[in-house]
Amino acid sequence: MKPTLFYNNPYYTRLLMLSALCAMALLYRVVTTHSADFTFLLWNLFLAILPLCISKLIRYNTKVQNTPLFLAVLFVLWILFLPNSPYLITDFIHLETGISTIWIDLFMFFVFALNGVLLGTLSMIDMFHYITKKHTQKAANYTILTVCFLSGFGIFIGRFLRFNSWDIIARPKVLFYCLYKCLFLYEAWLWTLGFGSFMWISFLVLKPLIRSRK
Repeated sequence: MKPTLFYNNPYYTRLLMLSALCAMALLYRVVTTHSADFTFLLWNLFLAILPLCISKLIRYNTKVQNTPLFLAVLFVLWILFLPNSPYLITDFIHLETGISTIWIDLFMFFVFALNGVLLGTLSMIDMFHYITKKHTQKAANYTILTVCFLSGFGIFIGRFLRFNSWDIIARPKVLFYCLYKCLFLYEAWLWTLGFGSFMWISFLVLKPLIRSRK
């Protein structure tokens, strides 16, 4: 039986509903304030969806699985883009207090952040099941745990150093130099441990609630 990807799957139907709620909240904010200040959230949401799309290809596409080079490239891309999902939480930095739209903005940022966390966690669950099937559950756990902390570090360099996932190609020398300097920053380690732990716990909480689909 052919596995479902996004269609005929209640989890992803609800994710689509949550994404639609994000768009409606943002539209309401734009209409009521006549301001497009926060439209960048849609782009951030698009980037947050990419890891789930990649993990679906890896988990369900047999052509990808039977092409080692393509599989390796997609796996690296998945690691690079995964921080974009929980990164939506950090957009709360743009929230301004003491303005008339504070509750609208708070609701909007919360919905976007929740969507990002769910997208990233579901993507990790996909990869967990794929690695478990191809190797062992222990290998899958260690891989996901490592990726969580790499993502925590990625969120730090994205929020504070303003690097993007594609800068590894566009500005590799500058990126790797900054990565080296970050190894000696207390804040970088704290952020990595904090966000990495949050992602790992989110994964542990949601994984038992979502049954693996054959």
